Amino acid sequence: MKKEILVLALVLTLPGAHAQKADILLPSPMAREQIIHHNAFSLSYNTSYLMPSWVAYKVTKSQVNRTDKIKAKYVPDPAITTRSASKKDYKDGGYLMAQFVNYLDVKQIPGAVEETFYLSNIAPMKLAYYNHIWLKTEELIRLWTAENEGLYIVCGPILTDSPFPTMGNNNVSIPKRYYKVIYDPFNQKAIGFIFKNGMSSGKLTSYTVTVDEIEKETGIDLFPTLDDTLEKKIEGTKNTEDWDFELIE
Repeated sequence: MKKEILVLALVLTLPGAHAQKADILLPSPMAREQIIHHNAFSLSYNTSYLMPSWVAYKVTKSQVNRTDKIKAKYVPDPAITTRSASKKDYKDGGYLMAQFVNYLDVKQIPGAVEETFYLSNIAPMKLAYYNHIWLKTEELIRLWTAENEGLYIVCGPILTDSPFPTMGNNNVSIPKRYYKVIYDPFNQKAIGFIFKNGMSSGKLTSYTVTVDEIEKETGIDLFPTLDDTLEKKIEGTKNTEDWDFELIE
């Protein structure tokens, strides 16, 4: 309990931070980054790279809507207190404006869809990678939610890979790799993925890693509020057989 209170206190004292609205497990605060809470997700914004080092959200059966399509309207995040990317930065850059939190996963939460198109939730991804790997992973997570009451997700770019190439007038960084972590609190298990930006083939199981590996690569404590014994257990193991990959592969 003391650990949870400490983390929450750190979050709420950061510049520009406000109380989170959704049921989310937050990673540890990152130095010199702004934590922002929206209706369905929270993020830690890095002004040097113009993108978040982590985005945290929860996917539940009640939230998932797998078919609706809406017209994208990309706008700057009004909560950002420093410099931001713009839509023009992506023009002719050769990269897709990809969402960390897909609007389909939060469509039933009031105000959440519009927030998923904030540029703070966007990063440059190669089209083939986004379509064949990133979206495929998101679809698999939605299928996994049919077996429980909700999954906690943390994802983002691996910013420790810098320096990066950039694009646009605002010099938006182009990450070399991305990560995604899924935690199932009901079955007390977790699994992670690390993807290269541009990969477009291979089974999703080939990209799996332990949570510990992602924490070492990113320098982020992803689940600091969990009991220490549980945290050690779920973060140090990678049991792909505990997750039904056959739903999509």
